[in-house]
Amino acid sequence: MATKNSGDKLAGLYHKGQDKIWDGKKYLKECIDRHGGINISEENADALHNIFMIILWGELAAWKISSALATELDDNSARMAATSQAHDEARHFYVMKDYLDLLGKESPQEDLNRHADRFLSYILDANHISKKLLGMQLMVEPLALTLFKIVREKNIDPVLTDLLLMFERDEARHVAFGTLHLPAVLKDMSIAQRTDLWIWQFLGYMKQFKILYSLEDSFEQLGIEPRSVYESARKKQLHALNMMAEEMGIKYPLAETVMKFSDARYELGTSSEKRSYLKRLIRATEKVIA
Repeated sequence: MATKNSGDKLAGLYHKGQDKIWDGKKYLKECIDRHGGINISEENADALHNIFMIILWGELAAWKISSALATELDDNSARMAATSQAHDEARHFYVMKDYLDLLGKESPQEDLNRHADRFLSYILDANHISKKLLGMQLMVEPLALTLFKIVREKNIDPVLTDLLLMFERDEARHVAFGTLHLPAVLKDMSIAQRTDLWIWQFLGYMKQFKILYSLEDSFEQLGIEPRSVYESARKKQLHALNMMAEEMGIKYPLAETVMKFSDARYELGTSSEKRSYLKRLIRATEKVIA
């Protein structure tokens, strides 16, 4: 069960969500009217589609998980937060689909980047509430927030820029849900269960890299440095984990070690800087021993 303080905060997320509900179809139309439609090159449209098709189906996964959590969680305040998130994710899904349709791009789920599909399935198929909370709220959401912020700041399409401001506002509450309630779930778990969770988390982090590698060409087309995406996502994920640990009054176990191995894994796989494998291996080794 959540403490009274965390319970109040969780219930507060629900009420904040209710106060900040926005009509997705109406807002999208306002954005289109404000900017005179979508005016970007075909190459940029393709790149945006590659990136935001993953976001589209990630929103559906988040919708499914938050809906499931609303029934699986024992704490009523946490149920309220999960219910609010499910409402947000449903809106994000249909708004993003409408936007991608306006780009003239079809986005069937069977065409989803196979690396993203495997990563999302890894979280959807998780066998414990703790994994669903950690995977969605503290892994997927920080990555999504990173993509929203970086693309928004590039202002590639003003319509999308305005939409992403709304997405970011909602997603910040979803991360808070994880940092506030996961400690209560962990409290009731055995050492063996926690160990299983940390291993599952580490493997999940490794799966994210193939998604980022597969999008390098799309990032570069939009003038985005692929390394900046990884580094920003890393910071957001570590910050979320540390916020959760603060709620527990502890230091998150092996967080810095996990991030070192994550940095090394990124160095080994990235091709955006066109370094030889030997140079990437040397840099990866430096990350681990630093």
